[in-house]
Amino acid sequence: MSRVIALEDGLEELGQYLRQRGFITVPWSQVSGPVDAVVYTGRKLKEITMTPYNSSSEELSDELNPGSPFGVLLVNAEDRTPEEIYEIIKNRIYEHFI
Repeated sequence: MSRVIALEDGLEELGQYLRQRGFITVPWSQVSGPVDAVVYTGRKLKEITMTPYNSSSEELSDELNPGSPFGVLLVNAEDRTPEEIYEIIKNRIYEHFI
């Protein structure tokens, strides 16, 4: 299953990088359905949480599966390389657990 990633305007090169690795990317301003992650740089968290993003599959929905660790992953791309962002999205975590 491909993951859908919403990107803030200006992150088109990152979008191309993620598409080459099998992700589906959509501009933040054109999201019309559920997404797995939102990648942003300058938006305030309040603006992100006010947008109606949903998990892309019902079985992962927080509403249908309370306590589930899944939902929309918010990724701040500031000071991160495309490789770092890819790993964050792929693993759904910011750091590796030891």
